[in-house]
Amino acid sequence: MTMPRPREALIQTLHDSTPKSGAQHARAQVVLPGGLASGARKFEPHPVFVDRAEGTKILDIDGNEYLDLCMSFAVLLLGHQHPVVLKAIQDQLERGVIYGSSTSSMVEYSEKLVDCIPCAEMVLLCNSGTEATLQSIRIMRAYTGKTKIAKFEGGYHGWHDYSLWSDFIDPEKMGSPDKPVLVPTSAGIPPEIEQTMLLLPNTEAAFGLIEEHAADLAGVMFEPVSGTLPNDPAFLKGLRKVTTRTGVPLMFDEMITGFRLGIGGAQEYFGVTADLATYGKAIGGGFPIGAVGCSREMMERVIDSEFPISVAGTFSGNPMTLAAGNATLDFLINNPQIYAEMADRGERIRNSFNEFAQKKGYPATMTGVGSLCQVHFREPPANSLRGLLEQDYDVLEDFCLHLRINGIFMAHGHWICISAVHSDADVDRAIEAHQVSLEACLSKS
Repeated sequence: MTMPRPREALIQTLHDSTPKSGAQHARAQVVLPGGLASGARKFEPHPVFVDRAEGTKILDIDGNEYLDLCMSFAVLLLGHQHPVVLKAIQDQLERGVIYGSSTSSMVEYSEKLVDCIPCAEMVLLCNSGTEATLQSIRIMRAYTGKTKIAKFEGGYHGWHDYSLWSDFIDPEKMGSPDKPVLVPTSAGIPPEIEQTMLLLPNTEAAFGLIEEHAADLAGVMFEPVSGTLPNDPAFLKGLRKVTTRTGVPLMFDEMITGFRLGIGGAQEYFGVTADLATYGKAIGGGFPIGAVGCSREMMERVIDSEFPISVAGTFSGNPMTLAAGNATLDFLINNPQIYAEMADRGERIRNSFNEFAQKKGYPATMTGVGSLCQVHFREPPANSLRGLLEQDYDVLEDFCLHLRINGIFMAHGHWICISAVHSDADVDRAIEAHQVSLEACLSKS
C-alpha cells in the first residue's frame, strides 16, 4: 500500500528546493505585514520569489522553473514579455514614463474600450479594479440619488469597505441560502457601512429582494462568472429584467471576464448588457489599471457642474500603462481567433481532469468557462458557491503543494488562467501534472 505523503513532508520538499525564497520571506516579514504585499501571494512554506519570466514560464530566485498557469491572476492574457507589448513599452520609455498631463494614447485607448464594451458610451480610467468598482458605486449613487448598494454572496469586488462583506462564505454565520447574512471579512470596516449594503443570495430569491428594496437601491454589483462557476444565462437575464423594471442600475464586475471570454467580455458571451461594467487586469497589458464603462447620461454625473464626482489619481491614464494597454487591445482586436483557441485549451484541461477523476473514482471535479479552470475536491457537480463548502479543503491544500513540486505555478487554492501563448505542449504538461498530483493525493495503492 502506498499512502499519500503527509503535508509536513510536502512542505519540507518545497522548503528544501527554495532556500533563497525562504530567506527573502524572512527579511520581508520584518518590514511588511505577513511579509506580503498581497495576501493572495501567500503560500506554504513561503511565497515564491520570482527572478524573471517569459512566455508561459516563471523562474524563481532559486533557479526552479514553473509552468505559469496563474498569469498574475488573469492579468497576462498575452503571457510574459509578449513582443508587441514589449515594443510598445520600450518605445514609450524613450519618450518618458509619466507627464502629469493628457496624452493622445489616453484618447485612443478609451475609444477602443468604448468600441468593445457593450454598455459603454464613455469610460473612466483609474489604477486598479478596486478603484474601478468604488468609482462605479459613486457613479450609481450620484445617478440615482440613493445610497444602498447590493452585492451577491461570495462576490469579490476589490478591497474597499463596500466589497469586503461576505466575499468569503462563513458556514457558521452565512444564514439561509435565500436570505444570507451580511458578514464583514476584514477588520477596520466601520459597522455603519452595513446599513448601506444589501446582501443578495445566488438564487432567484434575489429578484424579490431587489424589488423589495428598490426604493433605496443605488445599484447592484454582480460577477457574471463567480470564480470559475458560470452563472446560468437565464439567471442573468432574470437579473437584468428585474433591475430594468425597478430602475436599479446593474453593474457587471468584469475584472476577470473582461476581454478574456471575448472582446465584449461576459456581456457579449452571455448576451446580457449591464448599465455599468468595471474592468482591470488584462486591459493593462501587465500594468496597473482600472476602468468603468457606462452610458453618456450616467457618466455625465461625474462632471456635473453643481456637485461633480471627484476623479483623481496621479497615475491614472499614465503613458506606460496605456502603451501596454493599447498594444494588448490592438492585438486582441486584430486576432479574435485566440478566444476559441484559449477556450479549446481550457476545455481540454477540464475534460481530461474530469475523465481521469471519474475513471479513478476520485471525489474531485474541475469547473470553468472558456480559459478559466478550477479544481474542487468534492463529487460533481460543483455548481454553487455554497456547494463548494462541502469540498475537502485539506486535500485541496495538499494537491496544490504537489502541483508546485511538479513545476506548476498557480493561484493559491487552484485557479487556472490560460493565456493566448499557452501551447498544446503546455496543456499536455498541465494535464500530466494534474493527474500525477491527483494520484499522489488520493491513490491508496
